Amino acid sequence: MKSIRPRVNEAFELVGKVGIAGWNFRRVLVFLLSKLLKDYKMILLDLSDEFSCITRINGAKYYNVFEHSINPIKPSSQERVEQYVESLVEIIDYCLGVFNMKSIITKAFINNISSSETTIPEIISKLDFESPEGGLSIYSPLEPFTFGTLRRVFGRREELDFNEVLDTGIVFDLSGLPTASSKALAVLIVLNKLSHMVPKHPTVIVITYPSIVWPKNRRCDAAKLHVEQVLIDDLERKGFIMVFAEKMFSELSDKIVKELDAIVFSPPSEALDPWNPWGLYTRLENEVLDYPAVVLNRRGEVKPLMFPSSILLKPLSKEEREKLKPNLRVFKEYDRLKEILKEDYELGLRIIDMVKELGGRAVLNRLVEEIRSKIGAGGLRALATLLRHSYLKQVQEGGEQYLVLNGGDGG
Repeated sequence: MKSIRPRVNEAFELVGKVGIAGWNFRRVLVFLLSKLLKDYKMILLDLSDEFSCITRINGAKYYNVFEHSINPIKPSSQERVEQYVESLVEIIDYCLGVFNMKSIITKAFINNISSSETTIPEIISKLDFESPEGGLSIYSPLEPFTFGTLRRVFGRREELDFNEVLDTGIVFDLSGLPTASSKALAVLIVLNKLSHMVPKHPTVIVITYPSIVWPKNRRCDAAKLHVEQVLIDDLERKGFIMVFAEKMFSELSDKIVKELDAIVFSPPSEALDPWNPWGLYTRLENEVLDYPAVVLNRRGEVKPLMFPSSILLKPLSKEEREKLKPNLRVFKEYDRLKEILKEDYELGLRIIDMVKELGGRAVLNRLVEEIRSKIGAGGLRALATLLRHSYLKQVQEGGEQYLVLNGGDGG
């Protein structure tokens, strides 16, 4: 290998897929985004709330996914809905497993997507619990979207405009999601939306802790192939620069690592043989080891990288986070009620008013009898719809069943 004596940082080449690894990966990432990639719009998926400081660099926004939501079922455009849904179902299979029902789920999603907003829980509410043959229906693999974190984060209507995301750049804070599978699902849903869009400006997508999304030891199947290669290749073809950053790549999928065009190591000693994703012997000159970081590319070339040790990593304050929030769409709840209740809209409003007059909670049996006597069969049908969409929730207290107002999923 040739001795390396370039001017510091001048030799760094921006390529399609870049890795950042080592104990100092956080500082290297902030440096690259603030200096070498400062003219790029930045979309950063922050799995642990360590990189909110990035928003101070070039006017990027900040979005707390757990506090708000991302609607998986909403395509970024109506032009390639089928391709979008097929990719989404592969992602759901990858994160949750769908029991070999991908084609059926894809059809159900496509049949229920229209020009208006819809959500996975709304689609699930129309499905049967059992198939006509007595086996499990597609309700079963999608059931996690009907409660808990998945319903809260992925079961509401889209508040975020992804066109604005491409205009401003953004940090997606995923730290509030409690499980690795929910974080992986959020990352892949965002990437899926972006893969069906064309960047308006030079744009870099950063995934922190990618081993959570693409772990090394996972079964090999079509879903894995899709999220490891097809999805990422689609993003690269659209012109996005991809950056994967965490301390160690030992738990990251071999496929992801080997497809990287370059890796930045800090400190440089972490690039020493025997570890090299492309199977090449790497020899570092002593003078290179004195630098805080090096860039190793797939041709086996090593280039030094200098960055200051005093990079500011101070997280955003609560006030800053609120100020840097993107413009969020406000949904009118009564518009959503009209959509789900249809011809029973007026009847549903009467039922909600009845429960409100009782202080927001009503004894189940008494309310059902009152609806039957005053409103009739249409009222019972509207009541079932309100329960199915969680506008009313059934609870038990002291041996008595109550219905309480719950607000629904519409946000």
